[in-house]
Amino acid sequence: MEKETSTSKKLLIEEFTRLSDLIKSKYGVSLWLVEIMGKRHSYVAGHKEESFLPPQVIHLNERFAIVSNNWNKIPEREKKKLLEHLNKFSGT
Repeated sequence: MEKETSTSKKLLIEEFTRLSDLIKSKYGVSLWLVEIMGKRHSYVAGHKEESFLPPQVIHLNERFAIVSNNWNKIPEREKKKLLEHLNKFSGT
């Protein structure tokens, strides 16, 4: 079970990294993946960006979330496709 969880997390990270690179180049939006551990969100992958405004957190499931300061700059259809695709890797 632990090995399966580790493998699925690795696949999610690899796929997220690939997609966050595409989103960054196409829309100029930084996305990063966080692992949720209680109240703490731990950076896992992606393009982390510092800002004075609080970032938007988009939950994939109870364990992982996407964080972005400019989520609204991504077209709705692209957001939907991104979330549906990542949910295949996140175990939901």
